[in-house]
Amino acid sequence: MMLAYSERRRLARFPLELLVRIQIAGTETVAFALTRNVSARGMYFCTRTLLPIGQKLECTLVLPEKLKSAASAILIACQAQVVRLNADFSSQGVGVAVELHSVDFSQPCNLPLGAAYPF
Repeated sequence: MMLAYSERRRLARFPLELLVRIQIAGTETVAFALTRNVSARGMYFCTRTLLPIGQKLECTLVLPEKLKSAASAILIACQAQVVRLNADFSSQGVGVAVELHSVDFSQPCNLPLGAAYPF
């Protein structure tokens, strides 16, 4: 079967809904979003925060207990840059695609079990 378009993705994307804390690099501005999908080189999330293409971000993903074998959530820190915006999710904000430049799995998690995460 031949595809009618050229697929540019090189890595698998996983449909994960994870809480992500977004901080605009070099500022104190913080927002929260929910991912739609995640890959090794990028992620796509929805947010009500205006983020211009090219904006550098410091993101922290919350990997909940149910997705792994540890007793508490794990925080994953990422350096990212906005590469695409999609306004199709007007009730949930804007869809934002980011390219990941670095990922750090060594972040300690001080969130209590069953904590209410902000949205």
